[in-house]
Amino acid sequence: MKNLLLLCTLLWITTPLYAQQWYKGNLHTHSLWSDGDDYPEMIMAWYKASGYHFVGLSDHNTLQDGEKWRWIPKAPERRRAFERYLHQYGPEWVVYEKRGGDSLGVRLKTFKEYVPLFQEAGRFLILPSEEISASYAGKPIHLNATNIKGFIPVQRGNSVTEVMQSNIDAVLAQRRITGQPMFPHINHPNFHFAINTQDMQGLKNERFFEVFNGHPDVFNYGDSSHVNLETMWDQINLHYVQIGQPLMYGLATDDSHNYLFFGLKYANTGRGWVMVRTDSLHGGAIVEAMEAGQFYATTGVEIEDLAQSSQAIAFRIKTQPGIEYKVQFIGVLKGKTQSEVLKEINIKGNDPATVSYTLRGDEWFVRAKISSNKDKFNPYFPGDFEIAWTQPVAPFHLPALATVAPLRNAHAHNDYEHNRPLHDALAQGFTSVEADVYLMGDSLYVAHHKPFYRDPARTLEQLYLRPLRAHIQRTGGKVYAGFTDPFYLFIDLKTAADSTYLALEKVLQRYVDILQNCTNKKCSTAPVQIVLSGNRPIEKLSKQPMRYATLDGRPGDLGKKIAPALMPIISDNYRNQFKWLGSGEMPADEKQKLNDLVKRVHAEGKKLRLWASPENEKVWETLRQAGVDLLNTDRLEELRVFLTPKK
Repeated sequence: MKNLLLLCTLLWITTPLYAQQWYKGNLHTHSLWSDGDDYPEMIMAWYKASGYHFVGLSDHNTLQDGEKWRWIPKAPERRRAFERYLHQYGPEWVVYEKRGGDSLGVRLKTFKEYVPLFQEAGRFLILPSEEISASYAGKPIHLNATNIKGFIPVQRGNSVTEVMQSNIDAVLAQRRITGQPMFPHINHPNFHFAINTQDMQGLKNERFFEVFNGHPDVFNYGDSSHVNLETMWDQINLHYVQIGQPLMYGLATDDSHNYLFFGLKYANTGRGWVMVRTDSLHGGAIVEAMEAGQFYATTGVEIEDLAQSSQAIAFRIKTQPGIEYKVQFIGVLKGKTQSEVLKEINIKGNDPATVSYTLRGDEWFVRAKISSNKDKFNPYFPGDFEIAWTQPVAPFHLPALATVAPLRNAHAHNDYEHNRPLHDALAQGFTSVEADVYLMGDSLYVAHHKPFYRDPARTLEQLYLRPLRAHIQRTGGKVYAGFTDPFYLFIDLKTAADSTYLALEKVLQRYVDILQNCTNKKCSTAPVQIVLSGNRPIEKLSKQPMRYATLDGRPGDLGKKIAPALMPIISDNYRNQFKWLGSGEMPADEKQKLNDLVKRVHAEGKKLRLWASPENEKVWETLRQAGVDLLNTDRLEELRVFLTPKK
């Protein structure tokens, strides 16, 4: 009963208030477009008929476009595969050519051609994917890119970590440029033992790797000289949580290549997959739900309900009669360096199957592994049973701030994209941060682009307001000890101004103890000032006699006699004003323009912020000398070093 109550409570707290369901998917698959042995249509037909909801057909270094012919070997099984393909789809669909000597060529269908045969709203989705296959010193270094917009060329590097990082960065660059949710994941680290734990620990902005891969040559379980992938996973996460990086999540995939023969020595379908919980079968929703940890990896064990937070894990197993299950909660305790089983529960198929673990506070992180005694059909390794893995959770580890000096000129632009939104900026002494906000339903979600998945952990309240209040309470009523200036929380409204502000007002009312309230003449001395940017509700705020938000101004607002208590900041895109990027000295005419702008802003008792300014010390120094009040950056540590007085 206690476990069931905890599960219900966690589900209420962590699950969005809209319909969600589980979707089954495989993110690593190959066809004749690279080194698979069957046609894309035949492969997709199997996955759809087998109850999968989404698949990433991730051939090596290709997006399955353009004209590609495969000459089919004379081996009987390869010719029979062609005959099945021709019989299934007919000569009107299959383009092939026979030549002398019994040679047979087939033109492979492109992604755009075959997808419409299978894709079905709410039932089956094919994610554009690519296995980016690089190498270093003869070691194969492979990453999958899921839900990509276009082909991503292989990137090189001077070490294993550097090769991985350069390809991770290429995927994330495409995401930022296109706005399409996508992610990279590291494939089979123990394939040729190319990638070790230290290589993985050196990565930035990588959230996923394969803890299980169904290919027979990938050494998931290690060998006498190499760790198994679960041990590697735990060592990666111990390092990540200690340095403030997000936890690495574990995937199970098929990495299927072989569709004509089945057995231990073949890379077959149906060996490993992920179950993702989200509200829609859409590429963006799948990606964002997985980034939120709303999934588990499995080779067959099913979970019906799963709730996770930084305080607890709780779930209900979908048991089968006669099958026994062993649930292990695995983690690393503070003061230790190796993972261990922290709690173990044995369940028989007819027993209640709701289990939970509540973190005590002395764990670095905890994850769950559910093992059954049910034989895995067509296993990866002889004697394998069906298993599932939940994603790890960790208590929030606050950065130490006792010795941090506040930097009055430091503004974190896309603050929410850092590993620990708000807290990373606080750890560097920043006194101004910015969050982009979308109104979806009744909630305000923080994101660079409108989210597909409504993650309850990424609301304005959860990421900023609640932790700000807790931080201020810990530090005696100030953001920084002895710091009396306001801490600016810029909120960039991305949806309609008035409706978004109406929802925001309701949220702000819950935090009036830390927020400045302003009239048209002055603001109170509370530690935090809200500044609204983007779609600004200018008229609505102007008519309010008292409010808990102010406006981010534009140069065009100067001279309109708008009081600083209503509009304390004037902001503009640096490139709207200047062309100089930091090479040599700023041209005299631009420097004069800068000085004039600063003078006009300060004459009205306001502060100046220039966003999208070049991120280099030459530009920062020029802006600071001219009197620009807030230096805009995404490079927190670099700006902190620049602004810190040299001893």
